[in-house]
Amino acid sequence: MKDWIHFVLIGIFALIIVVGAIIGDASTEDRARAVGARIMCPVCQGSAIVGSPSETATAMMDKVEEQVAAGWSDDQILTFFRDRYGESIILDPAFSGRTLVVWLLPMFALGVGVWMIVQRRRVLPLMDEEP
Repeated sequence: MKDWIHFVLIGIFALIIVVGAIIGDASTEDRARAVGARIMCPVCQGSAIVGSPSETATAMMDKVEEQVAAGWSDDQILTFFRDRYGESIILDPAFSGRTLVVWLLPMFALGVGVWMIVQRRRVLPLMDEEP
């Protein structure tokens, strides 16, 4: 029975790999939209340039499409915009330096929350007992 499960799992993973190979790389339009979704519009607070109606965002998106068509990598495009607009133009901050707190704070808060729940569950049974 256990061997049968292993064969099924291997078959599923093989199918996923084959489908991924058939689908292939994303088109340049899809790649440009994906990169544009990572760049913040300087006019619209908190939204990406890919869906923003502002002229600035449209011009920035045109530049992204131009760079993707020219063969630039995603990192090169993001660096281009980061150099011109600063680190805050990127919607997903790098995992280093000052932004390390942004990445680690949610994990810390989750850990504290789990610890508080565990501590509360330990105390509650003691409170239910009558002397």
